[in-house]
Amino acid sequence: MQLRTWSLATALALTALVAPAQSASAHVAAPSCPDGSVCFWSGEGFGGDYWEWTSRSGYRDMPPNLHDHVGSFVAATRACFVNWSPVEKRDVYNADWRSQYGGDFGGRIDGVGPGAC
Repeated sequence: MQLRTWSLATALALTALVAPAQSASAHVAAPSCPDGSVCFWSGEGFGGDYWEWTSRSGYRDMPPNLHDHVGSFVAATRACFVNWSPVEKRDVYNADWRSQYGGDFGGRIDGVGPGAC
C-alpha cells in the first residue's frame, strides 16, 4: 500500500473548495457618524428610526421611539449610556459600535451623556 503525500498548496486548495463560504451579510460595516456624536438606530444593522446625539448638547433622555429600544449605534465621541431603574451606566468610547444592541443594554437605555460614566 502506497501513501500519497499532499503538498500544502493542494491541501489548502481542497479546503477552500469544501469549506462553506461566508455570507457577505455576516459582516456588517458600521456607517459613519459625525465627530462629537453618537448615532442611534431603532433597528439592528443600522436600520429603522435614527437619532443623532451630540456631546455639546449634554445629557439627553432618549427620544420616545428609542427609549429602551436601541437596536444599533455608532459612537464618534466618548459618552455614557444610562438606564435609570435600576441605575446602570455603560461607558462608550470613540469608534465603539454595535450592529446588534437590542438584546443588550439597548433594550434598557434611557439616556446618554457626555464623557465617562
